[in-house]
Amino acid sequence: MSGYDARTGKPLEGDARIVQSIGRLIVTNGDLVMRRDLACALPDLIDAPGNDVVRMLYCAAVATAIHEGESRANLRTLKVVAPDEASDLNAALLVADGQSVLVLDAVSLETGKALNFGELVS
Repeated sequence: MSGYDARTGKPLEGDARIVQSIGRLIVTNGDLVMRRDLACALPDLIDAPGNDVVRMLYCAAVATAIHEGESRANLRTLKVVAPDEASDLNAALLVADGQSVLVLDAVSLETGKALNFGELVS
């Protein structure tokens, strides 16, 4: 199935389309008129304190949304990297402004390849 990149308008196919779909899914909270079932609780947690319990809730919200809303991907691991926990250089650069970052590891069920979420976090 093909579609279009939401930012550029260029054609989008395969795994890139799945990544875009997951990106949209995790920021959607049941506000799409014809797809009220497409929802993730993550937007409700954005201003919550950055403690371990809330990080676990972030992961649970995203994992549940992907499991229920995106059947083309299999989520392997998911973690929230906080500014004080950034161990590798890339994660350290992403959280340098004091914000946490979701790190997703998923596989496309269509191609069997790992999905690249590098551009999902911006």
